[in-house]
Amino acid sequence: MKRFARLIPCVLLAGLCVAQTATPPSTVSSNKIGEISGSGTRGYLPKFAGAYLINNSNIFQASTGDIGIGTATPFFPLHILSGSTIRQGQVPTSLYVENQATSDTDNATAISGLASAGTGSVFGVLGTTYSPGGIGVFGNYPGVTGGGGGGVLGITSSADFGFSYATRGTATATTGSAVAFFGETFSPDGTAGYFLNRAGGNIIVGHVGQNDDQSVFRVDGTGRVFADGGFQPNGADFAESMAVTGDRQLYSVGDLLVIDASSKRHLAMAQQPYSTLVAGIYSTKPGLLGSMRKVDEPAATNEVPLAVVGIVPCKVTDENGPIGAGDLLVSSSSPGRAMKGTDRARMLGAVVGKALEPLPTGAGVIQVLVTLQ
Repeated sequence: MKRFARLIPCVLLAGLCVAQTATPPSTVSSNKIGEISGSGTRGYLPKFAGAYLINNSNIFQASTGDIGIGTATPFFPLHILSGSTIRQGQVPTSLYVENQATSDTDNATAISGLASAGTGSVFGVLGTTYSPGGIGVFGNYPGVTGGGGGGVLGITSSADFGFSYATRGTATATTGSAVAFFGETFSPDGTAGYFLNRAGGNIIVGHVGQNDDQSVFRVDGTGRVFADGGFQPNGADFAESMAVTGDRQLYSVGDLLVIDASSKRHLAMAQQPYSTLVAGIYSTKPGLLGSMRKVDEPAATNEVPLAVVGIVPCKVTDENGPIGAGDLLVSSSSPGRAMKGTDRARMLGAVVGKALEPLPTGAGVIQVLVTLQ
């Protein structure tokens, strides 16, 4: 019994020694396969830097809960800050989102912005740039063969009589030449601005004043134009587009034209003195051009602009003497040319207008005030 009493303390002492020399699990070498090591900075999400090594990623979560990608000082719930690194075939982009839905019935959306507040000047999507060559929001439809699409679409479903709009452009500076809306096309078949009112109401309305309270320009659903300030075109005459008899290439601007009595609504070259069929002058650049055709109808290839009111250049001759400013002009025997009218008995219904410039001798072109009488 004494021998067993001395053996028990020895066994306990040996066990204690073994326990004190065993390696704790927390200090196992990190070099063993399958075990992860590394360190990082508080707030940063870790990333794998190797098979079993972790360190900081570029994603940071602040104490406010805001997450920064590329920044440790986010001031939005999600704040992405990137440099101008250009990857092959790509432009510098901070955020790229792709939706690969292919169904034609789906309104697939890559990015959706929603400002759900019922009041206040809130924005669903806000784009800002500080570069004079930059664009705040850019929409692009690359196009496909036989397809149609758009780069940017604005929609409003409001039925109120307040001022609702689908797309708005505002130039806020009180000086300078900034443009609120700019349309541009490079195709000869393209249109820089296209307006459509499917219900047949106004197509365009122009207002001035701080409170939008003064309408000065309007195009209604029939195409009729209303303008408080009138029109000031570069041309100084009103002309009618009318067909000519024979080859149109034989006529040129400044020709004196008469009604072709042998045809319907056709003109011909004046070539008889004091013709009472005189109609007007082939206009160089009409200020207003009247036509029997609708907007979408193609222009006729046998028509010319006939100036019936206004100031236009006219071919003249001194066949009946020198022309002075203020002289009444009639047709002459020279095709397409006017001359001074002197026979009062033959001038009723034969006068095309008044000379605004003199022609001392020969033949030439002068400015004429068209006043048929």
